[in-house]
Amino acid sequence: MDVEFYLKGVWTRDGAGVKLYRVFGDPTLAEVTDPFLLLDHFGSRYPHEYLAGFPWHPHRGIQTVTYLLKGEVEHEDSEGNKGVLRPGDLQWMNAGSGVFHSEMPRPFGRDPEVSGFQLWVNLPRREKMSDPFYKNLKRESVPSVVADAGARVRLISGRVKEPGTGVVEGPLTALGVVYMDVEVPEGTSFVMEVREGWRTLVYNFGGPARVQKRRVEDRSLAVLSTEGGILRIDGPARALVLSGVPLREPVAWRGPIVMNTWEEIVEAFREIERGIFIKRRASVDDL
Repeated sequence: MDVEFYLKGVWTRDGAGVKLYRVFGDPTLAEVTDPFLLLDHFGSRYPHEYLAGFPWHPHRGIQTVTYLLKGEVEHEDSEGNKGVLRPGDLQWMNAGSGVFHSEMPRPFGRDPEVSGFQLWVNLPRREKMSDPFYKNLKRESVPSVVADAGARVRLISGRVKEPGTGVVEGPLTALGVVYMDVEVPEGTSFVMEVREGWRTLVYNFGGPARVQKRRVEDRSLAVLSTEGGILRIDGPARALVLSGVPLREPVAWRGPIVMNTWEEIVEAFREIERGIFIKRRASVDDL
């Protein structure tokens, strides 16, 4: 398993003007990163760069995963579901048939910095109109595992071998993709077996690192082949590790809605105009 592509992101603004680093998130790249559509790395010590937040907006046809490192994010949807993410918390939202919500970042305590990630995971055609749900994961519910080769892993989904414990599974593994926050001290490594046919992405955000013995610059993405095998990250490094089975389906993508055909996109926006976009209230699991 080798690195097929390296991608550098771009600084941009989204929502009501939030400054963020878009690691990837372009319809022209959807085939390369499939089943992942977008990864935003947001973060600033300056409240004027994030307080405007992400006011009311729709989603359909995807899952969004918000993982907070610092600060708070107050979230609410049009059906009355609401809550607050704090440092180390994560929300995995299945937009499915439709969610209309807002996400508003704010400082936590005296520290003005807010930082974290939002990932978009594409849904297969058969699940595009599935019932929406939220999986709200508190910091203390995320296992922190010291893996075989010395790396520390915040295990959101997937499996890791821990000496003396055996195989540890993340609380959201049943959702079908791997999501890990990996810290690799100098002189140690992170090693993970990847199944054949899975697409694996490594977003390095802790200074220059080595992935498959190749140098990967800070704030860069390594896209690995789908042949399967051993993933290796050598420290010092900090990275998000994402892995999933490519859908290999047509992608029609406009703003926060991702479907398979442009007819479905047009219909979604017509439903928004008519006030009939929301089909079902989302279920909520607080973990």
